[in-house]
Amino acid sequence: MSSPISHQTDHLSELSPSSTNVSTDPEPSKQRSSKRVLSCILCQQRKKKCDRKTPCSNCIRLKTVCTPSLPAPPRKRRRPNQDLLERLARCEELLRHCKCIRLPTPEDVPPDRCEQSPSSSHDDEESKRETSLVSSPTNAGG
Repeated sequence: MSSPISHQTDHLSELSPSSTNVSTDPEPSKQRSSKRVLSCILCQQRKKKCDRKTPCSNCIRLKTVCTPSLPAPPRKRRRPNQDLLERLARCEELLRHCKCIRLPTPEDVPPDRCEQSPSSSHDDEESKRETSLVSSPTNAGG
């Protein structure tokens, strides 16, 4: 009878890097992109599934020459971080500039003006009007 601990260690040994084919290469994406095999030209044109062998099964069946396609040239990498850093620097500069100009803060506004702003008094009047329309006798009697 095996103990639970030995069972766990046996299970962990099954997941070792050598058995799972995990690459320890520092840049696996570069290797993958250079070895990527694309569909042949005929399968691409006909939009068929290519088995990516030379010759592929579709070309053999159609008795045509199987021509592997060339991968597209690598795209030029954008620099999104650089763009964001430039925008951030611009925003920070604007903030520094605005800091020199003193804007009124909530502490600068007198308390009586804070309690009832023009927009809130307008909203109160409108809600009173709506309430009176709902409870008016002309709407209820019909």
